[in-house]
Amino acid sequence: MKQIILFFFISFLSLAIQAHNGLFGSDSPNPIGPTISIFEDNHSKISIFPNPTTEFISVANDKNVKQITIFNLVGRKIKIFEAKSGERYNVSGLPNGMYLVQLRDHNLKVITTQRISKR
Repeated sequence: MKQIILFFFISFLSLAIQAHNGLFGSDSPNPIGPTISIFEDNHSKISIFPNPTTEFISVANDKNVKQITIFNLVGRKIKIFEAKSGERYNVSGLPNGMYLVQLRDHNLKVITTQRISKR
């Protein structure tokens, strides 16, 4: 039950951020803080695929990514990977459910956090 409530809360928060960005445009400052995903200098989006996943995840446009951290929806750190370009990361041992994947750069600054589904 807690996971369902948390899922709906995160979904609502994502929609609120998207609505805010749509109302005020992308050039205005965002008082909520950083958005869920960012664009690199060459405007190619960093993304995690496949989503949903069963055994492995990969990161598209991962040249600036140094560390990948997987959290459950309660916020507990589940796995940490050192990122390598073109690498696949094994998530087959995780129970089915929703997870947050945080990507960090070489200074360990958060680049983006994305939600994935494990089946």
